[in-house]
Amino acid sequence: MKIAILAAGYGTRLYPITQNIAKPLIPINNKPMMNYLMDKIDLLRDKFCVKEVNIVTNNKFYTSFLDWKKKYKINAEILNDGSNSQDDMLGAIGDMKFAINSNNSDWLVLGGDNLFEDDLLGFIDFSLRNRPYSSVGLYDVKTKKEASRFGIVIVNNRKRIVEFYEKPMIPLSTLAASCVYFFSKQSLNLLDEFISQKAKIDASGKFIAWLVDNSKVFGYTLKGKWIDIGHFDSLKLAEKEFKS
Repeated sequence: MKIAILAAGYGTRLYPITQNIAKPLIPINNKPMMNYLMDKIDLLRDKFCVKEVNIVTNNKFYTSFLDWKKKYKINAEILNDGSNSQDDMLGAIGDMKFAINSNNSDWLVLGGDNLFEDDLLGFIDFSLRNRPYSSVGLYDVKTKKEASRFGIVIVNNRKRIVEFYEKPMIPLSTLAASCVYFFSKQSLNLLDEFISQKAKIDASGKFIAWLVDNSKVFGYTLKGKWIDIGHFDSLKLAEKEFKS
């Protein structure tokens, strides 16, 4: 298994903080957000064969990630997607393809700006059992009001995702798709097919919605807390919920 971490966004909703620091490197209780993710990857290395970890960032913050890698002795490759602003960014799907440098391995894809408690061990076991199909990490956000802010899925009794709705006004479920994806090597040709059909490549949820319609996708409900760091309130919440 190989791992790709998407960390090339510009976090404009968190300006002015993110004008000089990449959102995934913002400290949460004096610890860069990315370090929480790397701790989980270290746990995965103990149980699974993790062949490589690619972290894709942009040209603006590339040097910052290199400094972070050196300071914390991070065992990962830092990739520069070449973008300098929102105007020329590749988007989540473009960066995903940029980071996935081969189709001869399974890939775990993670968003660099999500904080969560789940150790991902159960998710990987679940995903391996459901190969050759893809799997998505889900979180139950509990309320329909909160669900309207996310990509929401409906799963059947076999944990297969049968419907995907992006920020529905009237959610039919409270299961939100997080940026935790497992793509088997057999399914990666579908990523190439999706990209070839789309003139604009941006939100990863659009690919998952397409995948639900064109293949089988399974959903695993992750345990514990999850915070999508997208605004100042979520930063304050993260400081409170991840004190330890």
